[in-house]
Amino acid sequence: MVASFSSPKTITPAIFFALVLSISVLACKPEPRELGPRANQSEGINGTWVLTKIDQIDVNVELAFQESDTLLDVTQAMLTSAPMEISFDKTSKNFEITSGAGSEFFGNTMGSWEFDNDDYPSYLQLNNPFGPQIYSLIRPVRPQDAYLAIKYNKMCGSDRTVSYHLWFVRK
Repeated sequence: MVASFSSPKTITPAIFFALVLSISVLACKPEPRELGPRANQSEGINGTWVLTKIDQIDVNVELAFQESDTLLDVTQAMLTSAPMEISFDKTSKNFEITSGAGSEFFGNTMGSWEFDNDDYPSYLQLNNPFGPQIYSLIRPVRPQDAYLAIKYNKMCGSDRTVSYHLWFVRK
């Protein structure tokens, strides 16, 4: 007596699905991502910026969990005329402010500028004859970015009374 082995002529749907799934999982390998060169912050800030938005933050509200809990957009109330512009030159490290709505946040219309750290800055320092003014950077400013966002703290003596987030658009 001869044993006969019968081979299935059809593949069951479950086996077919398992084969396709295992092949697709093995074939899909994520490609390594590269960050590219580090963005040069001095290149990023270089140029002219126009003030387009002002957010006010009441820092003395005791019930707020975060500063942003008391954020209020005051753009329409404060930018009632042509907005100010600020220009930064990366080569000379000079800045110049064109007067307009919002220029009251800055002590002088020209001087030199610098970052606290050229590679990873956390604040922008504007130097003028009255002394340095320091503005925290809300976000980095890279050459490809359209926005510059800085934080201005209004002080009464040594106490901060209110903060403003100043949003600029590259011109």
